Amino acid sequence: MPGDDVEDEPADLEPEAADDDDLELVVEVHDVPDVEIPDVVDVELVDDAVVQVEDEEEADPVVSPVLPPPVRPQPGRPPSAREEPPPPFAVGERVVLISNTRPRTGTLIGNYPVGTTGKVETVLSQTAIVRFDSAPGTKEVVAFTCLESAEKPADGKPPE
Repeated sequence: MPGDDVEDEPADLEPEAADDDDLELVVEVHDVPDVEIPDVVDVELVDDAVVQVEDEEEADPVVSPVLPPPVRPQPGRPPSAREEPPPPFAVGERVVLISNTRPRTGTLIGNYPVGTTGKVETVLSQTAIVRFDSAPGTKEVVAFTCLESAEKPADGKPPE
């Protein structure tokens, strides 16, 4: 019967060294018993076919919380930035040099002695660009702390 040879020991598949030239392929063919297949098969057709469908539990819809849109920073100054006081000098105002060393570095501000007068050309956040009268072709960046207005006294009262 087919399949009886399953219990037999498997044949050695490695050829021996002397058999290299004399290999021979052996194919065994087993007889398959005849199976009768009928020519006609009776099939019953049903007009109203009823299909049983298992009641599947409908999954509850998942409700996630509604999140606000992400906050994107607005261009410009952040709301947490501290307000700076208005600059003490206006563009075109006459100023006097009261200190000729830079506050952070301690270096000299050009060759200008204390008391030199000049005119403010640009006002920045903590410095002013000044063109001094003794060197009208040169502009200097000077900290507010090194300047005093020449148009009003230091105490803030208008001149008499």
